[in-house]
Amino acid sequence: MQGPRRAILFLSLLCAASLGYASSVTFTPRELFRVPFGKSRDALGARIDGGNVLIPRDFTLDETGHVYIYDSNNHRIARFSRDGKYEIGFTYPATAQQIFAHADSHENLWLLISDPERGTYYGVYDPRGQLLKSGTFLRFTHFRLHPDDDFTLHIILSSEKDRTAMQTYILDEEKLLMRRENTAPPPENHHQIRSGEHVYFIDQVPDASKEDAHHVNRVTDEAHRGIANIRGTVIYMTPEGNVYTREGDREIDVYDVDGSLKGKVILQGLPAACAAIRFDAAGNIYELDGIPDAAGQYTAQMPGMRVLQYERH
Repeated sequence: MQGPRRAILFLSLLCAASLGYASSVTFTPRELFRVPFGKSRDALGARIDGGNVLIPRDFTLDETGHVYIYDSNNHRIARFSRDGKYEIGFTYPATAQQIFAHADSHENLWLLISDPERGTYYGVYDPRGQLLKSGTFLRFTHFRLHPDDDFTLHIILSSEKDRTAMQTYILDEEKLLMRRENTAPPPENHHQIRSGEHVYFIDQVPDASKEDAHHVNRVTDEAHRGIANIRGTVIYMTPEGNVYTREGDREIDVYDVDGSLKGKVILQGLPAACAAIRFDAAGNIYELDGIPDAAGQYTAQMPGMRVLQYERH
């Protein structure tokens, strides 16, 4: 079984990169493509509800550069090429409560859908949109996701009707199955990272705060000796040993395992866009943002969405 790749993980003109301190990591923001709002298949849905503009807010990537946008107003996942060409749509029922899309290393798309009455469904689709495998877990009506540091995505199913019902699964890409896991997934605030020939452990110090900026992570080596403290919530780690933390809604910091701050990015898009950034294996950052007007404002007349990349240097 080959686990989901780090490129899937789990997050431009307005998104300027601002660096603090003498840093060895910089990011160049640029716009990859735009998608208009509309009713054609190559457009995205948008609607106004109670005075609020409801637009797509989540997406995922694959290793070949495809972008899968959660087009929630049209109840589908829309796939676009890296240059913005619409390719295919994967539809799901309007009654879906939760939606998750994952593109695996074979370019197959996994859809996970929870429904309060129908349970949790998964389907695996090939690059042409053909269904390869599917299944339904009638007992479970809710799921949450926990990616760990060896590229494995743990899917934790639960039930709103039976609070005692809970089971963890992983995606078996070779057999196209959600395979039951008999051991508990690792703690969400514990991380393991390799740098050179050494392995380091990163553990969030227990606290009562819900603010990213108030969290502190302790870095230790194989002998459990303290190496450094890193601020923020750990959200990504590169194969080279860099640690990305979120210090707030808009601030992303890049640390080395020795605790030195290597770079800082200040996001300036929509709050939902800043919360749903994605990464690739090279440490580049991606964002799905609305298109602002000439004054930089996001209004009900937004013409569409744009995909932004912070290219790491």
